[in-house]
Amino acid sequence: MKTTRLNLKNRIVAAVAGLAITWMSLGAANTCLAQTPPPDLPPGVQDVVKLTKAGLSEDVILSKVKATAASYNLTTDQIIYLSQQGVPQTVISALIGGGGQPAPAPTPAPTPPPQPSGAPSYAPAPAAPSYAPAPAPAPYAPGPAVAEAAPVSLDYFQAQLGPYGRWVEVAGVGPCWVPFESNNPTWRPYFDQGRWVFTDQGWFWQSDYPWGEIAFHYGRWFRDFNYGWVWAPAYDWAPAWVSWRYAEGDGFCGWAPLPVAARFEVGVGLTFRGGLAVDVDFGLPVDAFVFIGFNHFWERDYHVYMVDRERVHYFYERSVIRNGYRYDHGRFVNEGLGRERMAVLTQHEVRVAAAHELRGAEEHRNVERRVAEHPRLAETVHAREVTGREASHERPGTPAGFERREEVRPGNSHGLVPGNGRQPPPGHQQPSQEKKGNEGK
Repeated sequence: MKTTRLNLKNRIVAAVAGLAITWMSLGAANTCLAQTPPPDLPPGVQDVVKLTKAGLSEDVILSKVKATAASYNLTTDQIIYLSQQGVPQTVISALIGGGGQPAPAPTPAPTPPPQPSGAPSYAPAPAAPSYAPAPAPAPYAPGPAVAEAAPVSLDYFQAQLGPYGRWVEVAGVGPCWVPFESNNPTWRPYFDQGRWVFTDQGWFWQSDYPWGEIAFHYGRWFRDFNYGWVWAPAYDWAPAWVSWRYAEGDGFCGWAPLPVAARFEVGVGLTFRGGLAVDVDFGLPVDAFVFIGFNHFWERDYHVYMVDRERVHYFYERSVIRNGYRYDHGRFVNEGLGRERMAVLTQHEVRVAAAHELRGAEEHRNVERRVAEHPRLAETVHAREVTGREASHERPGTPAGFERREEVRPGNSHGLVPGNGRQPPPGHQQPSQEKKGNEGK
């Protein structure tokens, strides 16, 4: 009897020990599985993991994947990892299938004709592979608004901007324009009365001011001790002359006007202090930047959502420069983080507009508005058009916008040499010039 009880007790102990060993093995396996490092995922797939962990719904994530229409050749380990991270199966299928679009069914191979009885059986010769030649890149053809843009000059700037501000002489820079809005200490360029639009030339600042097609697409802005924000003339066009910073981990982006020492050179691109400007800080101070949350990037009124002055330093220190500058067929392109990345960060579909169409529409609208408010401006508009036709006739094949170019040259703290810019001919009546220090301030 004692022997039977002892055997039964030994069996129970052995069973418990076996279960303990099994449980420990499973725990170790799970621990190893949990500690398995994530596979190297493509950037677009990494964004999907981030969106999933952020708690976004399956429909929202799926719509983003379908919008990109990108497909990924995911490995087995990558698919398992996505599933472990909670990515829905429908989203994983969309990533593999290119935004949820079904892959085309393979064309079945033709069935060979039956061989006659007694005839030797030969394997048919393999068909020659059919290669479709890669499409040649379309030649660059600038839009009509770019090709037909009349040249700009200091005369034109002074006349057209005169009614909306005052021209002053800044030491070491030359004639500069101060908009009436600059009397407001909180006003800044590329911030008030406008919005960002993504184009085939990058970020385009679409302004509501009647002078916006001049001061936000030509020249440079800098902050002066006496006048506040001041605009210095330059004669190359761009969708916007700004520098970008991004604090992705905090959900904010910022931008600031480029200084006058940032110079555009035809055939080279944007330069700064003798070097090619790619992702340089341009010596811009912290308070030159405005920071906006990605979730409010598309708002019409940034005043409500801008980071206050006390926190600007925090986001500036945590941000990185990502300007996305490049030179493309004589055009200055400013892409920042790019379309796809901004679409994910701002949770907003980013459509690509034609820069030359926005430029033409904005200039036409503003010129009509200025002439209606100040009829005398029609004379300088007509003179500019005549000059453009003459320049195009003298040098056919050259865009009129590149004629009579007057470059901004770095020279001092403001980046310009004294008296930069073509002076009006003798006898020309200039808008009133104010000398620094002679104002009754």
